[in-house]
Amino acid sequence: MATTRTPEQQDAYAVVRLDSFRNFTPRPENVSVRRVVHHFAEAELEVRHLNMTAPTGTVYFIQRTTVAPRIEPVVVPLSPAVAKPEAPLSPRSRKARAEKKSGKKKKKKRK
Repeated sequence: MATTRTPEQQDAYAVVRLDSFRNFTPRPENVSVRRVVHHFAEAELEVRHLNMTAPTGTVYFIQRTTVAPRIEPVVVPLSPAVAKPEAPLSPRSRKARAEKKSGKKKKKKRK
């Protein structure tokens, strides 16, 4: 089924692995996408290399496809009124222990 390409989509090439066996019937579990690249030459090099090292019955090929741009969520910083106030230091935290220790040293010097 062909779909029309929208302007924001980019052409890409999928490196596809096909595992075949005796009395082979193509099934979804025998097909997997190794990676998707944006340049045909890069996909071609990858397929050549993988086919040279592939076990018997495994074939890699290139499938042209389109990729939609990744939609990044927009993170809006919270206003100071809504932002969480920083929690006080836990008495067991490293920073709290260091501050407590430095406070004890100062008291000893005053005597």
